[in-house]
Amino acid sequence: MCDRYGLTYIEQEESYTSKASFLDGDRIPVYNANNPNEYSFSGKRVKRGLYKTKQNKLINADCNGAANIGVKSNLNGFTPDRLEASLAMPLRVKFDVDLSRQICSA
Repeated sequence: MCDRYGLTYIEQEESYTSKASFLDGDRIPVYNANNPNEYSFSGKRVKRGLYKTKQNKLINADCNGAANIGVKSNLNGFTPDRLEASLAMPLRVKFDVDLSRQICSA
């Protein structure tokens, strides 16, 4: 599917990305099944879809995890100063597959 749309697929290890706080800059370890450790993180999920940081900021839990995956991937631009507002009030976008096909084939 990626080749069809000219995208590059990169598989990313994502352990602890939902537990770590992106805004607090928590270190995100890699899970090791042969040597499991307990880690503590500065924030926590307070209810479904809501994450509370050390500074008591409420952000979308899925966006927190996604931002941490970006941090683990070492992509540029995944910094709290750039993404903080987006994490608090994410925008839901409906992707129109048919419209995108029309645009790509034009």
